[in-house]
Order: sequence, then C-alpha cells, then structure tokens
Amino acid sequence: MIASISFSLQIFLLGLLTVFFVLIMVVLFGNFIIMFTNKFFEPLQTESIKAQKEGIDPSKIAAISAAVHNLTHGKGKVKSIEKQS
Repeated sequence: MIASISFSLQIFLLGLLTVFFVLIMVVLFGNFIIMFTNKFFEPLQTESIKAQKEGIDPSKIAAISAAVHNLTHGKGKVKSIEKQS
C-alpha cells in the first residue's frame, strides 16, 4: 500500500516538473522571438497623422503625441487630431 502511494507521488511530481519545464521553455522561447524580431525588424511608419493635412501646428501634434506616448507607456498611437468648435 505504501509503495503504491510512494510511486503515485513520484509520478505526480515528475508530471508537475515536466509541465513546469515546458512552460518555462515556452516563455523563454517567446521572449527570444520577441527580442530577435525587435532587433532585426523595425516597425513600418507608413501612417501619418491626419491633422498634418488639416493645417494644425506641428509642435502641437508633437506635444499631443508625446502626451499619449507618456500616458500609455508607448502602447498608444495617435491616428488623427480634429479641431472641435
């Protein structure tokens, strides 16, 4: 009886360690892919802010873009700026 419980616990711990190891490998491999992509491939800057076509001062566009970048920690993006009356 005790031998079967001991064997069952050994198999259980082996399974837990295997799952932990596989999850660590997935995280490390994912981080490596992200670092590789960011190092060798730069993001495309094809979109321009629509406010530049409307005649808004470029310094105001820069200030708004900097504020959005600061508030969203670099994850936000300004797509258009419209004047309200």
